[in-house]
Amino acid sequence: MGRGFRYLRLVLCLLLGLALRAEKAPERVVLQLKWQHQFQFAGYYAAREQGYYREAGLDVAIVEADPILDPVREVVEGRAHFGVSNSGLLLARLQGQPVVVLAAIFQHSPLVLIARTDVGIGSVHDLVGRRLMLERHAEELLAYLQQEGVPLPSLQPMGHSFDPTDLLQGRTDALSAYSSDEPFFLDRAGFRYQTFTPRSAGIDFYGDNLFTTEAEIRRHPDRVRAFREASMRGWRYAMTHPEAVADLILARYGRSHSREHLLFEARQMAPLLRPELVEMGYMHEGRWQHIADTYADLGLLPRPYSLQGFLYDPDAADRLTRQRLKLALILILPIAALLGTVALVILGLNRRLARALRTQAELGTIIQGNERRFRFIAEHAADVIWTMDIPSGRFTYVSPSVFQLRGYTPEEIMSRPASEALTPESAALVRADLLKAMAEWNAGRSVAPRAMEVDQPHKDGRLIPTEVVTTLHADAEGHLVSVLGISRDITLRRQAEERLRLELQALEEAATTDLLTHAWNRRHFEEAIEGEIHRSERYGHPLSLLILDIDHFKRVNDTFGHAEGDRVLRQVADCVRGVIRVSDSLTRWGGEEFIVLMPSTGLANAQVLAERIREGIAAHAFEGIGTVTVSLGLAEYLPPSRLAAWLERADQALYRAKHAGRNRVETDPLRRDGEVVAEHPESSFLKLVWSPAYRCGNVLIDTQHERLFRLANELLDALLSGRPIDEIAAFVSELLADVVQHFHDEEAILAARAYPGLADHARKHAELVARALQLEQAFRGGTLSIGSLFQFLAHDVVAQHMLKADREFFPLVGAP
Repeated sequence: MGRGFRYLRLVLCLLLGLALRAEKAPERVVLQLKWQHQFQFAGYYAAREQGYYREAGLDVAIVEADPILDPVREVVEGRAHFGVSNSGLLLARLQGQPVVVLAAIFQHSPLVLIARTDVGIGSVHDLVGRRLMLERHAEELLAYLQQEGVPLPSLQPMGHSFDPTDLLQGRTDALSAYSSDEPFFLDRAGFRYQTFTPRSAGIDFYGDNLFTTEAEIRRHPDRVRAFREASMRGWRYAMTHPEAVADLILARYGRSHSREHLLFEARQMAPLLRPELVEMGYMHEGRWQHIADTYADLGLLPRPYSLQGFLYDPDAADRLTRQRLKLALILILPIAALLGTVALVILGLNRRLARALRTQAELGTIIQGNERRFRFIAEHAADVIWTMDIPSGRFTYVSPSVFQLRGYTPEEIMSRPASEALTPESAALVRADLLKAMAEWNAGRSVAPRAMEVDQPHKDGRLIPTEVVTTLHADAEGHLVSVLGISRDITLRRQAEERLRLELQALEEAATTDLLTHAWNRRHFEEAIEGEIHRSERYGHPLSLLILDIDHFKRVNDTFGHAEGDRVLRQVADCVRGVIRVSDSLTRWGGEEFIVLMPSTGLANAQVLAERIREGIAAHAFEGIGTVTVSLGLAEYLPPSRLAAWLERADQALYRAKHAGRNRVETDPLRRDGEVVAEHPESSFLKLVWSPAYRCGNVLIDTQHERLFRLANELLDALLSGRPIDEIAAFVSELLADVVQHFHDEEAILAARAYPGLADHARKHAELVARALQLEQAFRGGTLSIGSLFQFLAHDVVAQHMLKADREFFPLVGAP
């Protein structure tokens, strides 16, 4: 019976073949590529060498291109039957070329801009005025530049050489490139560059589209369909067998790229093609509509426009196929009846076996369905879903969306330790939190999902702010083995928070700043002075202020008008700001009176500063007015006096300066000349004193502690001596960097010794770093007071942390 069944099947196949088409030699067709042979076109090579084209009745010649050749022209003018081009095909269609797109190979275009970093290009906006090599049909890059606000006329366009050494040797500042190709060459050369992708601005075009002409589809519908199906089959093979196809390209299509380069292309192409998620060649009319809208916004396409006829419709070929099937059915129905009888016999034999296996099959189907649903969710989620093996500290799964978040493929991420996925500061926080969670688990307490914000480095060098939510997982014996995590890009949230912060800052400035002179207003002064008085009394630091009054200011208003008077007020405020130190503050007290508050400054040093202010204003040229002078009254705070009494003493000093002829400085009569008490030693220098008692016995920690003391003293000295802002900024940056490095090293030492309080200690480190960053922002904003800085260094860092919190681990890390 088996032999007869095979005979009938053979007869049926022969009849079907005769009914559908007559046997004929393969048809010769030409595929015109858009560039030279490389993995970019791997699917077509695979379709040819694996025999997929031959099975479809086609003999395909694959022709590479050069920089001058236009694939669209080659196909439209009949020298090729099929071609590969980018989304500029849409422009060609709407400009009258009869092209029809058959398939989109790249779901995300690999076309990017690559720029040098050694000439100051850090963002796409830095391309203004730069030399740019731009290839033909790169409209998506033009749209990207326009979307980012880069004026196209501001660029210096150059003909594209398609040689990345031009970028290396400085013959251009930037060039268009494929993210799957040129970076390999630049990385191997150790060249530092910046990559700009249109997708960062929401411009997401298709890439390397397969196309033909209306005439080809009308005359040879079966050939078009067969070519498309065989090509997509080749692409599926190529993306699942990259090494075999790389060897094939080297053997049959030349050696313009090395095997390593070809495999680099394959890895970079995978997230752009998404073959595991999207059907090969998939296109969506709505996305083509979006591409057309982008062209219209660029002015390259007039509205209205229609996509009719541009997207390949396989139904035309289907209708012809259905007609042929009708004829085939007429011929084979008698044979089918006989085969049906045979099939019933076989069905009866298999029914018992099917019942026995049904339960197992249904269970397997449910499991497979759940796996497919989970993978679908993971592979399509905008957030990055990942798992990490705790013992090895390596990722065991990372979802493809990590490429959109960080520019790395999942394979690249999983090839590195998990700690490299974060900045050193964020890695320390995550490590401390993980240790704390594991300690809670081991203590028998339930551990809820944990969330924290960390920075993750992007491949292009940017830092991406993310929120990471993690859950611990254990094996059957209750031992912790892995972490399930979800990472979410919170860039937009951070930007919204920053906008809100700036708005609140603007509101606060409006509430605390004099709108005319941008000095503090009276309300802000009265709020700040209490804190300075408290610090002066607590630490014994001197504190002085002066009241400044513009001489004959009423005459200025009466003679030149109030507008000129306002200009004088602004210029006087600017003159004062040019003299006082970062730690000092300027307040407009009312009318033409100002107050300068000088923390950590005794009367003698304050008088020197006051004289510099007076001389600077007297020497300033007030255009249209001439010379303007000021009188100043100076007083030092005498604890425990009240603010009103202190101000009254300064005001009396000002009164004497006015009556002594103006344009002079007078001091508080209680602290004048021979009656002045010796100047506070702190007024010229506040100093943190290192003591051997602060040592813990660990060489690294002790060395770093001593260095932090020295850097802190250098910073205080620079602030008090009125050093230039850029010098002080260098001290601030160096001190902050050393603090962060010290905390990182200290946590590593404590982790190596299994210090049980590590998580809490790391949290305190994070709080101190956050406070240090706030002080740095205050410094850059011109609002840092010496008192606040000294309290942070002396009290928060030294007294509370180094001499209290750190001492808890001294016995654990000390030298034996």
